[in-house]
Amino acid sequence: MKARWLDTIERRPWALAAIASLGTTLLVPSAFALLAPPELLDAAVTLGDRRLALAVLALFAICTSMFRLLFHRRHSAEEELDADVGRGARVEMNGAGAAHAGREAFAPEEARSYLR
Repeated sequence: MKARWLDTIERRPWALAAIASLGTTLLVPSAFALLAPPELLDAAVTLGDRRLALAVLALFAICTSMFRLLFHRRHSAEEELDADVGRGARVEMNGAGAAHAGREAFAPEEARSYLR
């Protein structure tokens, strides 16, 4: 069984996408600063602070939307059945917890017309 916080995060895919894109946004510029040749670093410095901040913001927005699309989860038929289990027909119970002996929960007359 999943932890409650993990189940809560799965129900909010935008939050999970924002967390993943935050990590990507931190990783990509750091890797660029460490691995890029000096000529590219000089070109990035000449762009200025405003353009670099807009580039990081654009990277965050693009990564958030891509992760949101990647984290889209389709619900399986088993999950739909599990959700409907608690919505079954009510059974009348006596004080001891057992169903009344002579009463059964039959469908209305129209639904049982094939039995005639």
